[in-house]
Amino acid sequence: MTQSLPDVALPPPTPTPAPARESGAIARLSRSLRGLPPAERWWGPGCGGLAGWLQRSAQGLPGEDLTPRFKALLTRVREGEPVLPDAAKRHQYVLVRGMLGDELPGYLLDNVQRLERRGLDVLEAPVDTEGLIRDNVAVLREALLDAEHFGRSVVLVGHSKGGVECTATLALHPELRRVVRAVVTLQAPYGGSSLAHDLATTPEMRRLIDFAFPLLFHGVSRSVEELSYTSRMAFIRKHPYPAGIPTVSLATSRLSRLSSLYPLQRYLRDRYGYASDGLVTALDAEVPGAGVVRLDDMDHAEGALRALPGFNRYHPGDVTEAMVALALDAR
Repeated sequence: MTQSLPDVALPPPTPTPAPARESGAIARLSRSLRGLPPAERWWGPGCGGLAGWLQRSAQGLPGEDLTPRFKALLTRVREGEPVLPDAAKRHQYVLVRGMLGDELPGYLLDNVQRLERRGLDVLEAPVDTEGLIRDNVAVLREALLDAEHFGRSVVLVGHSKGGVECTATLALHPELRRVVRAVVTLQAPYGGSSLAHDLATTPEMRRLIDFAFPLLFHGVSRSVEELSYTSRMAFIRKHPYPAGIPTVSLATSRLSRLSSLYPLQRYLRDRYGYASDGLVTALDAEVPGAGVVRLDDMDHAEGALRALPGFNRYHPGDVTEAMVALALDAR
């Protein structure tokens, strides 16, 4: 006679784990954009020792320090006093946006509106802010030729990469200096951008921008590489900025937890010891031979975007008006 076995409660079957899936490109991008890796974990030499290379070279002509004059003008602007000469209305003001300027709401809006309220003729150049420098130079060249056709002189005002493109236009087409009354560069990485250099030369981050720029911004990832120290060295040595053009440069830095760019400011300081505005070191924003305004309490966004009250010390319109007044006074 067969003896039946007692019922035994078996444990529920262990579910077979799903195979690990590679996170999607968007998820990887999102994680990467939360902040750069801590300086001590970042590999490779990066751009150590490269900031300020132009000032140490034979082409690094020293510029006049205009900071005290700028601060005096800025005080008058904030008090509502007129600072622009009457002759300012004779010129057209061509403003040039920087990297990702097409993607940021309100970018250069206050700068444009301030000059327009002063009765000036303002044109925002239709550059591709994620495009290549030479393509945008072609756009600016046409703007200058149009102004010349109508008998106008031009004041070029470029923020960040836009400032690089203003100077590149005159370096590549020096004959157009006849049209240009003055040039204002606001926080432009003229000598190169430490952050752009690391993004372009670090393999993991380079893969990120190679993916992000075409897909998210319809841009060209090589436009970031063009702002690396390597690319800027090659360009400037071949196409130096012409002497004799009235030019003023705004070079800034800031290290503040109130700044939206604080993680990048800390990264560049902790890894390299660089004083930066979060995207550009103060040393690299100086155009050789230009008058220079040096501020150590202004981040990169404050030159073109209005911040929430209490989080910034400068208004883009105030800064632009004072810088233009300096440029028109430069001879």
